[in-house]
Amino acid sequence: MKKNKILLVYPPVDYLGMGGRLNPVIDIYQPLGLAYIAAALENAGYDVKIIDAKAERFSIDSILEHVSGFNPGIVGLGSSTPDFCITRLLAEKIKSLGDYTVVIGGPHVSALPEETMETGCFDYGVLGEGERTIVELADAISARRKDKIPDIKGIIFNNGKKPVRTTKRPYIEDLDTIPLPARRLLPDIRRYSYSWYRYLPTATIITTRGCPYKCVFCDQAVFGNHLRRRSVPNIVDEIEMLVKRHGVKGIDIVDDLFTVDRERILKFCRELISRKMNVVWSCLSRTDHVTPETLKAMKSAGCWQIIYGIESGSQDTLDRINKNINLSGIKETIFQTRTAGIEAAAFLMIGLPGDNEQNIRDSLSFVKRLGLDKLGFRITQPFPGSELYKNAVARKEIFKDIEYRYYHNMAAHNRFAYVAKDLTAETLVRYRNKFYREFYMRPLYLLKQIIRYRGFKVLFLRMSNILRAMFC
Repeated sequence: MKKNKILLVYPPVDYLGMGGRLNPVIDIYQPLGLAYIAAALENAGYDVKIIDAKAERFSIDSILEHVSGFNPGIVGLGSSTPDFCITRLLAEKIKSLGDYTVVIGGPHVSALPEETMETGCFDYGVLGEGERTIVELADAISARRKDKIPDIKGIIFNNGKKPVRTTKRPYIEDLDTIPLPARRLLPDIRRYSYSWYRYLPTATIITTRGCPYKCVFCDQAVFGNHLRRRSVPNIVDEIEMLVKRHGVKGIDIVDDLFTVDRERILKFCRELISRKMNVVWSCLSRTDHVTPETLKAMKSAGCWQIIYGIESGSQDTLDRINKNINLSGIKETIFQTRTAGIEAAAFLMIGLPGDNEQNIRDSLSFVKRLGLDKLGFRITQPFPGSELYKNAVARKEIFKDIEYRYYHNMAAHNRFAYVAKDLTAETLVRYRNKFYREFYMRPLYLLKQIIRYRGFKVLFLRMSNILRAMFC
């Protein structure tokens, strides 16, 4: 028998945060977090529906119509920091419709629980991993047993005028015990955009939680530093399901550090090969966590792209942000990756603590010599939950008048909550555009892309996105 209805909502595009329109460079991924929560709730007997307002291009008014039509007992909202402004507005509108219980989860409330609840828009906040917490919370709400609420680990709620945080919930150690995300509740997979990927449709998966490294810019409020892994058969079962049931051609593994365990990677590659699935995949990695042996195995198993977190081409900057890698190692890894026949992409940040114009110029010069296939640029913004954010708050370097929506650091605006002390917002914007222009507009690079992307439709889409990002 179905229990109460629960509606989970991934917030709509915040057009103010996007500079008044949807920037085409910002990809729209399947909201795996909500899909995992939905699966846990369905397993507990709840009637669950997901609205992915980004993929569906829904406005707040459209969402409110669905809320009224479905009439759920609980509305769950997932929110990152850049989405918090639109999520808060949505929560206010939902509360104005009627007596709905509104729960917020995700990175923002996990990093700033008291501040989030003090807005008065939410009844409960789920902190950290939510699969077990949300079921216990939903059970207590559905049974009208508010006396049970303080005993639920990993939540925050308003008790009168003061937010009350309960005991922290331990991390889920055995990730295989978590049901696979309820993707059938999401929009058709073809509604999701991946501008860096050649093989569509692409689906995202996550195979680990937690990262043992402590880079100053990384928000680890949800999964923490404690690394946990899914078993290889469990991972490949999910990939096989995505290929057979959803027609997926590409898999994007979005772990913070998929390549952390060499033996696990080799086992994963052998399992993929043995099942003979017609699928390719990409992943994220540090440059110090691959070897020629693992790269060869990854290529044989269908890996076509690795995205490395380089962050900076200045060794001084890398040392300041606790990256624990060096420039010579970066160069060697990129060379080995491309030698193995795998495309090498990277993320780079400008405006990190201690950065100045010389550091930024050094970074641009360095990455242009690496032979990268793609490069993503970010203007540094300290996300709540990161050491960088805590330090910036302590030093009063955060511009409090800048709303969280402007943390969309790939978006079409020039408003930043943080600017490194030797730089200006105008300088950061100038170098952002310079990076795009000087990296992507090189004649030899363009020629290589034309040869590689024999399908000119994909090439045209990628290059038009880059041009629009440069002149936004």
